[in-house]
Amino acid sequence: MENFVAHGSYVVSNAGGYLIQLSSCGSSARVKDAFGFIDNPEISDWLPIEYVPEEGYDDLQPVIDPEGYNISLNLVMKL
Repeated sequence: MENFVAHGSYVVSNAGGYLIQLSSCGSSARVKDAFGFIDNPEISDWLPIEYVPEEGYDDLQPVIDPEGYNISLNLVMKL
């Protein structure tokens, strides 16, 4: 498996969140668990970035895995 290079982070709670790696083409991302109590964090497969309507916004918003992780790229902090 290729090395995970974090490009951003997404905070879920005080306990942690996820690190995000974007593909070189920008159409997909991988997610790595970044909770303080996990000794061997999981890295997801490449997940497509989908554009979905979000309440309060007129345009479509980029989201990683809307049916699973459901991470809005608007809430990811660049590292």
